[in-house]
Parts: sequence; structure tokens; C-alpha cells
Amino acid sequence: MTGRGPRGERGEQADKILAAARRSFATRGYAATSLRSVASDAGVDPGLVHYYFRAKAGLLEAAMQPPDTFGAAVAAAAEQPLERRGRAFIQATMQLWEDPASAEILRSIVLTAAQESAAMQRLRQLFSELVLAVVSHSLSDAERSLRASLIATQIVGMVMNRYIWQVGDVATLPADTVVDLIAPTIQRYLDHPLPADLADPGAEG
Repeated sequence: MTGRGPRGERGEQADKILAAARRSFATRGYAATSLRSVASDAGVDPGLVHYYFRAKAGLLEAAMQPPDTFGAAVAAAAEQPLERRGRAFIQATMQLWEDPASAEILRSIVLTAAQESAAMQRLRQLFSELVLAVVSHSLSDAERSLRASLIATQIVGMVMNRYIWQVGDVATLPADTVVDLIAPTIQRYLDHPLPADLADPGAEG
């Protein structure tokens, strides 16, 4: 299907615009980024930015979309048996961040969200949806949400220390070693009983 946006008939130019916008949002911030500066960085006519994305808000929305491979990787992890799902999820996350192409997009999303409230809100929504997909659907909504939040502490902490700040030993350990260290904790958050005072009050004892 042709039309506006990165998947339209002139998708190569739209991709260049989006890549330039991601770099600018991450380094200059949303407020300091103009459509004209994005067009200049992308080497295209400013009219094309309007054509594909209409306004800066539309460009930001597109820039906050994770790579297609990210959703696919999480979906594949969610299909694993529950007892193997924790390892599958951290492996999928690590593989995406170890790939330079997807890591560049993901890093831009994180840095943009740190500077722009609308981008942070979108990142929270996306991450919540992706992590919730890994948690068992047989649980109550409250328990699923809590378990997803606990998993997020591990994933976000690892990503920030290894790939964004690059501090501490976790930044230099082999990827497989990081998986081995973190997977058991994620698995515990997935299927171990929660403390009694955090259990769903509506659940049967």
C-alpha cells in the first residue's frame, strides 16, 4: 500500500527523515528540533517532512515507534512455555540491543523520552504493553501489572547501565553472561508467588 509515512511509495526518503529526526530529538531535544533542521540533516526538501509527517508532533510519534523486530521478538518470547519465558524475554531484549541498527533506534527512543514528557508517556505505554504480553494472561489484571512492573525494573536497569550510561561491570560483560545472571530474576517475577500482602485481595486463598 502506498501513501504517506515511512512505508509509502517514497519510503527511502521518509526513512532518512525519520533517522535524522531521531538523532536530533535524542541530542538536541524535542523543543530545539525544527522540521527545517531535520530536513537539512536528512538532505531532503522541507516540504517532504510535511508531506510524510504533517507536523513535528507526527514526526515525534513516528520516532517513538520501536523497530518491527522488537514487537516480533517479544511476541515470540511470550509464546514460550511459562517456565522458559523469563530467559526468552531477556534474550530477545539483549539480541535487539546488541544489533547496531535496532540499538540506534531504541537508544534514540530512550534519550528522547528522557527529555520530552509526551515521548515518555508513549514509551511507558509501549513498554507496558510489551512486558504485559510476556506475563501469564491467566492472572488477575492487578497481579499481571505488578509482575510486569517488577520485570521492567530489571530490563530498564540493565538497558540504562549497559547501553545508555555504559557504567559498571554489566556494560562490559558478554551478552550471554548478562542473560544468565538476569534471567532467573525475571523468571521469579513471572511465576513465583507474590508476598501475601501483595496478593490480589479478590483471589481465593
